[in-house]
Formats: sequence, structure tokens, C-alpha cells
Amino acid sequence: MVRGKVITTHLRTGDPNGIRTVFISNKICEMIVFPKSEFDMVCQLEESSRPALYILLGEDENGAAQAYIGETTNGVKRINNHKSHKLFWNKCLMFVAKDESINKADVQYLERRAIDLATDCAQYGVMNEQSGKEISLSNYQIDIMEEFFDDVRLLASFIGCPIFEKQEKSNTILGNNLFHITVRECNAHGIFNENDHSIRILKGSLLPQSTVPSYRDGEKRNAIIAAMSKPTKDGFWELQRDYVVSSPSTAASYCSGRSCNGWINWVNDKGQTLDELYRSE
Repeated sequence: MVRGKVITTHLRTGDPNGIRTVFISNKICEMIVFPKSEFDMVCQLEESSRPALYILLGEDENGAAQAYIGETTNGVKRINNHKSHKLFWNKCLMFVAKDESINKADVQYLERRAIDLATDCAQYGVMNEQSGKEISLSNYQIDIMEEFFDDVRLLASFIGCPIFEKQEKSNTILGNNLFHITVRECNAHGIFNENDHSIRILKGSLLPQSTVPSYRDGEKRNAIIAAMSKPTKDGFWELQRDYVVSSPSTAASYCSGRSCNGWINWVNDKGQTLDELYRSE
């Protein structure tokens, strides 16, 4: 039987975009969410100096989502160091125990789990150079930390951070909004959003590494795609996470490496274009 959960959010300053503490009823995991600009106020919270798993969130110079995952015995002391050494971030998620029941080994275990899963899900570019330390815990403590990590995943998702979520790509789930493009031998797949006309280019899409000389945004496109892809032996980029682009034509151009009319070049499994389905009278 599926049971509901009660999640409590406390707006510490009354501002929904400010400092929030979020927790699940009857669980020990508490998440402190705050913008970088309010770090000094977070330092005044008693729980912010406890052992913590933390995630710094931001973007790179090309607008691609980035994350750095860490652990510490003193949350704010460690994050204060990151204020001057890691400039990319603008928001932090800090996970602590309400009852001070977790220690250094526990948060090291959580860090490794978080880095491994976030890397596998590939929703964000994970900036960690290593996977974290492999920690040996007792069997019962592993069970406790796995339950704690389940709560970490739920709370992150609850506030709109899908860092631990995998994207489903089956045609059944995507339905009629799944489209494809093959211009310049790319093999890309995307989901069309009928409300804002954006395209979510899907993880696994293969995009040419080169661009045509006449493509004016080639340098910007290459930097964005390279930041979230791995190269293949035959001269393509393979996307490692989904990437949302604001219009069909921009998405088509990023996929192909040339200027494109995305309303014509994106087609579904039946060969129908976006133009035929959404703009024809």
C-alpha cells in the first residue's frame, strides 16, 4: 500500500526564495535550502554547523546546470570556504540530522552515494573530480544511512532539484510529443512542450562535433554541447543529460551544427513535422 508523506517547509525569513528548512515528519533528515546571498544569515542557525551532506547548485558560463557535492563535519564552515573558491554556485542544499545523530563517516558515505547517483542520472554536470571516499560502516548503520539518503533524494526532488532523478525515454511515456532530427547526420531526439514551444533534447542524442562555417553561433553551440557530452570515435557528441532549449529552431541548430528551421526539421515517428501538427490551420 502506498502511503503519503507529510513534508514541512519553514520559511525562516518569510520569503519563499530565501532560507528554508524542509523535513519529513517522523524522520531525522532536515534540508536547509538557501541562496548564496543569505549565507551569513544561515550561519546563525544552530543546525547549520552540524555534520552535513551539501550540494552547491549553479550554472557554467554557457548556462548548463552544474553541481558540486561535498561532506563536512561543520556545514557552514566548509561552505564558507567555497564562497571564494567555487564561484559558480548560487544556491545550496544542506542535509543534516535533526538530532545530531550522524558523524563524519556517515556523511562521507552519503557523499559517495550522492556523487555516484548524480553522475549516473546526468541531470547536472557534476564538478567533483573524485567519487568520494569508500567508507566501511556496520550493516545496521548502512541501513540507517540508506534510509537517510532516500529522504535526501525525496527532499531534493520536492523543492524542484531533479539531481537524483533519471529521465524515462520510452515512446509510451513520451507519447505524441517525441520528435527526431537527422540534419547533418545527427541522431537527436527531443520532447516538444506545447505550452512554451521549447524542446528538451534527450540524453543519448548524437550531435556532430563540427559546425558549418556559415553558422554564426557555432562557438557558443560547441561550448554548450561539449560541456554536457562525451565525444564518440566517429566525430559526434553524445549528450550525457537532457538539455532544454527555448525554441524548436534553436534546438535544431544546436543538434545539427547549422542554422535550421526546427518547425520543419523536427519530425515524429509518423514523419509529421511540428509545423504540420501545431501551426497548420
